[in-house]
Amino acid sequence: MHAPLRPPEFRTWTASDGYVLQGRYWPPAPNHPPRTILYLHGIQSHGAWFEWSASVLAEYGAAVMLVDRRGSGLNEADRGDVVAAERWLADLDDLADAARGEHGGTLDVVGVSWGGKLAAAWALARPACVRRLLLIAPGLFPLVDVGWVGRLRIAAALLKRPTTRIEIPLSDPALFTDNPAGRAFISGDPLRLTHATARFLYQSARLDRRIRRARPGSLAARTTAWLAGRERVVRNNAARNWLLRVGATPPDVALLGDAAHTLEFEPDRRPLEARLRAWAADRS
Repeated sequence: MHAPLRPPEFRTWTASDGYVLQGRYWPPAPNHPPRTILYLHGIQSHGAWFEWSASVLAEYGAAVMLVDRRGSGLNEADRGDVVAAERWLADLDDLADAARGEHGGTLDVVGVSWGGKLAAAWALARPACVRRLLLIAPGLFPLVDVGWVGRLRIAAALLKRPTTRIEIPLSDPALFTDNPAGRAFISGDPLRLTHATARFLYQSARLDRRIRRARPGSLAARTTAWLAGRERVVRNNAARNWLLRVGATPPDVALLGDAAHTLEFEPDRRPLEARLRAWAADRS
């Protein structure tokens, strides 16, 4: 919605199963220590929602990869579908391999909303890969869900036709932001993912179970989390308690009291920008 400080390049990355992932890329600045920031968007969103914040992070010399999840955004093939949750994790393996091959150095991961759940699940599965983890309004514990009727429909579809498309229960833009301009942007976004297959939603629930079962102290990455005070999509207290339990080191958790779920769409972005800059500048 907000213009980036510096426009990205549009690039493709080929996953290990041959799927071509499209996304946005800010190359690293010369004469900076090599590092990459991998930026993961939410379930309905895509990279265009987060160009501004990604460009702020890129101001500090890192390469920034804002890649649309398979079946989302610029990726039209298999829209709203995935075979297994392990495929999402494998895609991140492939992107991390590409970053190491091109840039070397360290890897930090940013996950927004549902992307925060995926980022945390990958960091738990690949503790040696992620140096730092930034979770922005992370979808670790959903507040909005498909409900029992939706679960029954998903179960029936899995038995007969797993690619049956089911509405993602986030159709109201007011869940994401209180900003009228942001709501208009979401309503008019032709690439917004409004429906997903039954197996996508089932595999997303599998990620939820992975998150809930994480062992105490098993999250090795140094973790920062920013929670929205006017949250309508995820459960903040459950997320905070989980991070305190699973973090190998104490996480830095902050509540942005006046913000709604999609911090990017707040009318006053200065508090978010200050936090992004401080996090990006920290090379310890």
